[in-house]
Amino acid sequence: MSRSHRIVVAALAAVGAILIYLGVTAEVRSMTEPFTVTRTAVDFPTLAAKGVVFFAPLDPTTAPMMDAVTPLIRWIVILLIGVSTYLACGLVTRRTHPFIAAMTGAAAALTATAVGDLLWWATFVVRVHTAPAGWYANEALDHSTLLASAHLTLTAWTSDALFLGWLVAGTNASLVGGVSLAMVLLDRLNRATDEDDGTDEGQDAVDDTDGDPEPADRVPLIGDVRGRGANLALAGALPVLLLMLINGTHAVWESYSGRGFLGLLREFLYRPALSPPPRTRNDVEYRLTHEIEPNPLSMDVWVHRSVLAIALLLVLWLLLWALLASLPNAGHRLGLVVVCWGATIAASALTATSDVLVDCAVSDSPTGCAPWESLGQQLTSALRFGAAWGWLVGLPVLLARRLLDTDTSITTSTDTQETPVHEST
Repeated sequence: MSRSHRIVVAALAAVGAILIYLGVTAEVRSMTEPFTVTRTAVDFPTLAAKGVVFFAPLDPTTAPMMDAVTPLIRWIVILLIGVSTYLACGLVTRRTHPFIAAMTGAAAALTATAVGDLLWWATFVVRVHTAPAGWYANEALDHSTLLASAHLTLTAWTSDALFLGWLVAGTNASLVGGVSLAMVLLDRLNRATDEDDGTDEGQDAVDDTDGDPEPADRVPLIGDVRGRGANLALAGALPVLLLMLINGTHAVWESYSGRGFLGLLREFLYRPALSPPPRTRNDVEYRLTHEIEPNPLSMDVWVHRSVLAIALLLVLWLLLWALLASLPNAGHRLGLVVVCWGATIAASALTATSDVLVDCAVSDSPTGCAPWESLGQQLTSALRFGAAWGWLVGLPVLLARRLLDTDTSITTSTDTQETPVHEST
């Protein structure tokens, strides 16, 4: 996609977010009563509205600390949407399928809002750390260290920006996919016109070339080499596998109720974990590490989180494979990181959604299943995992693409060397 097209698409993506912002602001100002909204999903409308709530007034709990900086963060998120869309559109070529282009645009929106969500939390941490002690109406909490304030703000950390990402991802997918489809149709129309003109002007011309000539603007894609897309996707899944192994260590699960650095890290690792199975079904060390979630030394919980981990790895690998195979084989490094980051967020969300649906389908609880509330909680954890670690997925993909491209270049140059002809004596 040319630079002018990328600028236009990025500007339209930012304008779409601005229109949502202005619409929510106008609706809030038109209300005669104080604005109140629930940020806990209890049904589909409240779950779908969580993205729009990002532009709504804050809860009384967080408003004293964030009211002054929240408008700035919102405009930064809008700017990030435009920048990430511009970077991702650099990967869209005339050979890219419109559906893959739409997925690329959606990944860019998810990445932008993920960065905005992390920025919101980091700002909240710093403001809590620098605020006078006791502002939170709880004198027992220690505000003297940044770590303590980080744990404190986890309870007040909203996921509105992450859910906004899904709302913008839909509009971005339509926008980028539509532009890609228009490019493909226009390119076919131009080729058909050129062929008709050539037929009218020289029907008796002799074609002295073997086969169809390759277009001069043909951009090499990762999928042109067999197996390269799958290998790059496998490289991208390796950091997630490492995080699952870390999440499966006993030290991380021991810190579930603690306030140390591992306890803080645990909030960003989500539920999937890989670890050796427990020694027995009823382990001696079995205990409750949280109010409602049992210790992973339970065989049932171990099986559940292991299956969830394998499912996440498989979904991420397939999603990366589908995306990377249609992307250029060189250049646009930042755009590739943006797409891999967004793909990690999407894979985590798809896995969490499937997990909730399966749990509700097999649940035999007498009180029934509350799918929307469970989905809101699981999606928050899943999106937070992808937001925190998605950038790690893009780094090995970049390195593997460079290494594989170098190997292919060396092989090609060796094969194309002229073989010396020895004269007979």
